[in-house]
Amino acid sequence: MFSRVVWWLGVGFTARLVVGFLLGLVVATLLHPVVGFGEERVVRVYNYSEYIDKSVLEGFTRETGIKVVYDEYEAAEEAWAKLSVGGGGYDVIVIAHTHVRLAIERGLVRALDKSLIPNIANLDPLVASHPADPRQDYAIPYMWGITGIAYDSRCVGKPPETWREFLDPRFLERYKGRVSLLEEFSDVVEATMIALGYDITDRGSWDEMVMREVIEHLRGIKGYLIGFWGAAKYMPALARGELCLAQAWSGDVLVVREENPNVGFVIPKDGAYFWVDFLVIPRDARNVREAHMFIDYLLRPDIAARNVKAVYYSSSVKKSLLEEVAEKSGDEELKAILEDPLVYPPASVKLIPSPVFDEEMLRLITMVHTEVMAETQWMPVAAVVLAVIVISAVITYYILRRRIA
Repeated sequence: MFSRVVWWLGVGFTARLVVGFLLGLVVATLLHPVVGFGEERVVRVYNYSEYIDKSVLEGFTRETGIKVVYDEYEAAEEAWAKLSVGGGGYDVIVIAHTHVRLAIERGLVRALDKSLIPNIANLDPLVASHPADPRQDYAIPYMWGITGIAYDSRCVGKPPETWREFLDPRFLERYKGRVSLLEEFSDVVEATMIALGYDITDRGSWDEMVMREVIEHLRGIKGYLIGFWGAAKYMPALARGELCLAQAWSGDVLVVREENPNVGFVIPKDGAYFWVDFLVIPRDARNVREAHMFIDYLLRPDIAARNVKAVYYSSSVKKSLLEEVAEKSGDEELKAILEDPLVYPPASVKLIPSPVFDEEMLRLITMVHTEVMAETQWMPVAAVVLAVIVISAVITYYILRRRIA
């Protein structure tokens, strides 16, 4: 009888422990309904350098409780490399319009749940209709701008008016070592094609024979360049007056002008081509809901206005909505930016849409990049080898001379 009582008490004690543990689980779940036991909500973003108002990231965290892990890159090829392996751990990546269709066709990006992006209604219809993804099934337009020529008026008396003039070796020779082209090689190829008289919007112009001409031309002018630079390099160099000329993106030049008012920008008459950058969610993104929330946040007119003020690029959000923000807040700086012809070009400027790449066009650009940069990469090695040969020859000469003597 006594043993039965002890057994019953033991069972009761064990049962109470189990019930207590289960109650603890229920309470913890109620306290953390979405993220579990203290797990931090996060969204990982990969964007071009100097391409957002950093305080927007902090504001998103304050409003949602979601931490933003934010990294930057310089050229579309870097973002494409991340997407090609599923996203490289990122939840949102900004990619050039040139690569959007390929990303969709290769299954590298997720289909968007538009019910989680109500601010999609704020998109400018013209930008939203871009052929890269005209229904926004996989990609949302972020910002757009123009590729042109930046110059420092203290160094360049008469700036070039066309790509043909700018990329002429006789012109570049005057500014040797103080000129840069973009690190993003699609821009370099397109500008060179225009300079050589080809229509970049004509798919027939994109063949190997034309690319061979492009390669030869770039090889012929490469000696006059300081390098192929992204915004993180050419912007401070222009601000300090170290560069005379740079192939550049319009918004960057307006930012630089605040530090160096001598910097101007030419929209080339033979090809004022514009581009659009898109927000996508990579195939292997882990924080998909948070990614949708971040994209939706960027499409709010007040947030878009802050980004326009910070980076001087044209927003994908309707200009009229940004003007309302400026009017309600009395923001004269924002009003001035929205009226700047470099941010929103007048109708008199004929803009050429930069093409959306297919597999063959991407292969051709990669070929040009590889062959043009190969010489640059091997030049230091060749110089060292040549130096070793010369030094060896000199030493051998003196040894033989001493023996003969």
